[in-house]
Amino acid sequence: MGLLISDSLTYYTELFSRTVGEDNIGILVRTYEGEVLSVNDRFLNLAGTTNSATTITIEDFPWRNLKRESDAADVLAKSGGIKEAASLYFHPVKLEWVHSVSVKFSHQSSAASGQPLEWEGRPVIYVLMMDVSHLSRMQSTFRAWSALSHMDYEKERVQLAGGGSLSRNDLICLSYYLEDSSQSDIAQIMNQSVKTVEKRIASIKTVLLNFDPECDTLYSVCRKHGIRHILEIKRDWFDKTSSAVQISNMQWQSFIDWKDG
Repeated sequence: MGLLISDSLTYYTELFSRTVGEDNIGILVRTYEGEVLSVNDRFLNLAGTTNSATTITIEDFPWRNLKRESDAADVLAKSGGIKEAASLYFHPVKLEWVHSVSVKFSHQSSAASGQPLEWEGRPVIYVLMMDVSHLSRMQSTFRAWSALSHMDYEKERVQLAGGGSLSRNDLICLSYYLEDSSQSDIAQIMNQSVKTVEKRIASIKTVLLNFDPECDTLYSVCRKHGIRHILEIKRDWFDKTSSAVQISNMQWQSFIDWKDG
């Protein structure tokens, strides 16, 4: 098929294989113009689509809202760079959030050759992707969040162990509160009255302190159960909108710099 193998392809394939296994690597190859030339079943499974390589477009991907970031990564790849990213997206079939790591490149990494990779004589961009959700959930923050709650996406509520619950707007309000935003600022951001925000925060405190009576402040219960960290990663877990951050050297396990995009 006229494929020019690169050091980058070998390196990342081996790295991804060591992380999730060779059979769990999604691979997509497309032209500079965006035409998909090849996509494996694993990539299609990660995207939650059954479309083939001949018909698939970015609109078929659950991370379609990141097109601007994807286009910027294409520019970098075409110039010889390598774009690594960690992403969160809502899987349309599994109906759950997926934490993925991807890499995009177009040139050989060898200093001896700066030419683009080719497929049947056409320069191409390679995209490798892996699902690392199972590894993320091993982190203490995510284990605490999972044990604490159940996400009801239909009702847009978080059901807490023990019977309490928080609404989507409760969590969004809480995220700003934990950032030390004033109640007046939160009211303006959420297009609500200050009185409504005051009542909401009081209600959130009651729910969470009843959940864990050992904690005496909203900050302490959110810190203890990983809620603050989860809301730093993504403010609105019900919007089903993908978010991504650039990483380097595959340091995808560092979540502290994640912010909802």
